[in-house]
Amino acid sequence: MRTCRWPRRSVYPLGPGNAGGTDQRAGAVIAAAGLALGSLTAAGAQSGHRDCAYWPASVAQQAACVRAEDAHDPVNGNTEMNVNVLEDQVEHYYGSASATYPVVGTVTIPSLDSNDAQQMKQIVDRAEAYLAAAGHHDHGTGRPAVVFDIDDTLLNTYDYTLAEQFGYSPATNEVWVDNAAFPAVFYMPQLVRFAVRHGYAVFFITGRPQSQTAATIKDLTSAGYAAPPGGHLFLKPAVPPAYLHCAKAPSCTTIEYKSGIRKHISSEGYKIVADFGDQYSDLLGGDAGHQVKIPNPMYYLP
Repeated sequence: MRTCRWPRRSVYPLGPGNAGGTDQRAGAVIAAAGLALGSLTAAGAQSGHRDCAYWPASVAQQAACVRAEDAHDPVNGNTEMNVNVLEDQVEHYYGSASATYPVVGTVTIPSLDSNDAQQMKQIVDRAEAYLAAAGHHDHGTGRPAVVFDIDDTLLNTYDYTLAEQFGYSPATNEVWVDNAAFPAVFYMPQLVRFAVRHGYAVFFITGRPQSQTAATIKDLTSAGYAAPPGGHLFLKPAVPPAYLHCAKAPSCTTIEYKSGIRKHISSEGYKIVADFGDQYSDLLGGDAGHQVKIPNPMYYLP
């Protein structure tokens, strides 16, 4: 599949999956669904279909570009990015370090001197500046809050993705979840602590199934995050709660599920100032406040 192409930039502008638990991930190596730096680019401009030749101004425009690329029907295989080359580029982006976890063993994780780490440092620095400034604004009667996705927003699943050769299986993924085998996304524990110190209520919304609640808390605390306060961690239930309105209930799309939870949080007296996610579907649908896209060149969840 083609990537959504933007000019190379040194910084992802802070302004304009959810990995958890669906087999939609299998084979979905759409690199630029989350890689905003332009470290991954398409094979060439000669393919004949429309690419985003400019940096879209909003998250909604970026998401539309990726959807269009995902739906592209190639007519010339020689102009399409080779999947193995794309996988190599993803590996170059994350670099190579190692860690050892129970049961899972020694695995490859992102390197602190990688492009991924450098980009995350820039994103977090800008996010802290934004939250510090926004904290001085009048939020009305609502308590200011921030929302975080978990997989590949707070916890990096690159080691699992490599082990599965860029595929996904609910059974094998559960082994990694149960053994807290995911490192923190670079600098994100710092950002969560910053938000708490500056008076923000922190909420977590993940597409992981509700059966993984205890394991998810363990995953977060093992990676350096504080345990979520009661009522601040949302995992996907088998049957949606009454406040979630899904077009094909009981099945909810990611956008329906995540935006519905955010709307529920807002109804509880909070003002969501910012929403952080690695998928566009983590950010769309409303009640998100300031949308911050975290890079994820490994998979795409519409």
